[in-house]
Amino acid sequence: MVSEKMGFGNVTSTSKTMKIIDTEKKISILIVEDDLLIQKIHKVMMTKFGTEVQLATNGKEAVDLFLSSASFDLVLTDLEMPIMDGIEATKQLRSMGVTSMIVGVTSRNQDSELQAFMNAGLNACYVKPLNAEKVTVVLNELKNI
Repeated sequence: MVSEKMGFGNVTSTSKTMKIIDTEKKISILIVEDDLLIQKIHKVMMTKFGTEVQLATNGKEAVDLFLSSASFDLVLTDLEMPIMDGIEATKQLRSMGVTSMIVGVTSRNQDSELQAFMNAGLNACYVKPLNAEKVTVVLNELKNI
């Protein structure tokens, strides 16, 4: 059986889980995605949640941003990308000491592939596309760290 998500508790649609915990600091998010349509969808959704968003089109760009002293509260990364995929980028970020929450977002839905992605150092992994319920769970978890 293929699960829709790995990492956090179950995703539900109750009003309690849809409420984001208030914070004075805006959450900064790096979206690492090579598909421009998915990139735009995720950016619009995250912006609606009041977050600051930066984009990268592959894992190397994400790693380079952190190497140049950029920091983000959350990294949303695709699994399959040109130049550097999400698994390699996650491994490199973790080996650099990056402690940001890293969440995989992929169109792949086989448990073995999702588990390999998780083993790279993800905090959670979701099957695309993200929706308001999944984003709410991630942002609430981030604010509880």
